[in-house]
Amino acid sequence: MVGKEYDIVGIGNAIVDVISDVDDKFLEQQELRKGLMSLVDLDSIKSLSKKIEIKANVSGGSVANSIVALAQNNINTAFIGKVGNDEVGDSFIKGLKNEKVVFENSAQSDESETGRCLVMVTPDAQRTMSTYLGISQKLNASDVNDDVIANSKITYLEGYLWDLDDAQEAIKKAIKISKNAGKLVAFSVSDIFCIERFRDSFLSLVNNEADIIFANEEEIKSLYEKNHLDECLEILNKKNKIFAITLGEKGAMIVNQDRRILIKPEKIERLVDTTGAGDLFAAGFLLSFLKNESMENCGATGVSFASKVIQIYGARL
Repeated sequence: MVGKEYDIVGIGNAIVDVISDVDDKFLEQQELRKGLMSLVDLDSIKSLSKKIEIKANVSGGSVANSIVALAQNNINTAFIGKVGNDEVGDSFIKGLKNEKVVFENSAQSDESETGRCLVMVTPDAQRTMSTYLGISQKLNASDVNDDVIANSKITYLEGYLWDLDDAQEAIKKAIKISKNAGKLVAFSVSDIFCIERFRDSFLSLVNNEADIIFANEEEIKSLYEKNHLDECLEILNKKNKIFAITLGEKGAMIVNQDRRILIKPEKIERLVDTTGAGDLFAAGFLLSFLKNESMENCGATGVSFASKVIQIYGARL
């Protein structure tokens, strides 16, 4: 019996985003590096949570943010991730179900709690993140449902997965199933620190398995160890792939084989919070891609989604 068919399945960290406003002084006092994501333990995240005023709790994680945005636009979506049998885990699952995303795993009990990310937004809209991965980092091959992958047009992976102990096997399994079924693999490099830790693995995935790659300008330069974007574009043009690169206030660049398509930025009335900008860009791009629209339209929809989300709190439109 063939399982339900999906347009896209995301595999990623199942993280609840806890969003708050802080100032630069607070970051200095807590010895946090502005604009970056750092991994912390449960005690640290609980201690930090007591010092801030929570604005919102949202079922987050990079790929989950993208998947929700797609579901909100009537795309058939599923998500594979690991949550604990606890209050935070319940809120994650309910959050996805409310958005009509099929959560393909059941909550599991062990000494870890559900992952959460404290997103601290400064007045300049920069976000600094402290992340407790919790049980999400125990994602393994047995959590990957073969039928769901085989029956999804696209399997979407995030670079943050590489920090998880057993996720490498889960990733390999998912890619193999997807490719054997003649489906596509999309990949977000996620973060410069992920690239620095796993550059060889990322390059192997980009060169050999991924069909659509998402990155920002600094990330793509880091991946290829180049100082200038043009040097990277020369490399990307030689690959039979789609690269969707965000350029911040300059818009985005889509590279598809020998084509380079510059997507103009949209006007931003009020920059509030850059959380989820890359996630929503990917969602917009994939939305148009799944509708078989042109690369120009894919890029423009991505920029439109990203432009909207940075004018509100959190990673939900």
